[in-house]
Amino acid sequence: MRPLLLLPMLILPLAGCDAFWGPFAAANVASLTTTGRAVPDLFVSAVTGKDCSIAHLDAGEKRYCRRDPLPPVEAVCTRSLGSVDCWNGPPPGMPPQRPLGDAPPVPAQPPEPWPLQSL
Repeated sequence: MRPLLLLPMLILPLAGCDAFWGPFAAANVASLTTTGRAVPDLFVSAVTGKDCSIAHLDAGEKRYCRRDPLPPVEAVCTRSLGSVDCWNGPPPGMPPQRPLGDAPPVPAQPPEPWPLQSL
């Protein structure tokens, strides 16, 4: 019976913590709505250079920080006999084919004009 009477006395000191955590909670809410990460997550991400978020753990992942994903491979389309072939990587074969819609390579130096005085 005595511990039940002391329980309200233990809750009273917690009322003083609200003034301290209020601005921090507001900053977290603003950060979550704009970036999708809490303030500590932004700090850890900035220090480590990785994608760190507590939401990763909440989603069931085993890591707090994700490794950077590999950039998606762009499809390369080349001309074929009567059609167009598209590849998820560099097209097979030697010499490498020029991608469809790609202009010929630009020379490093522009061609010199024909000298008119020599005529």
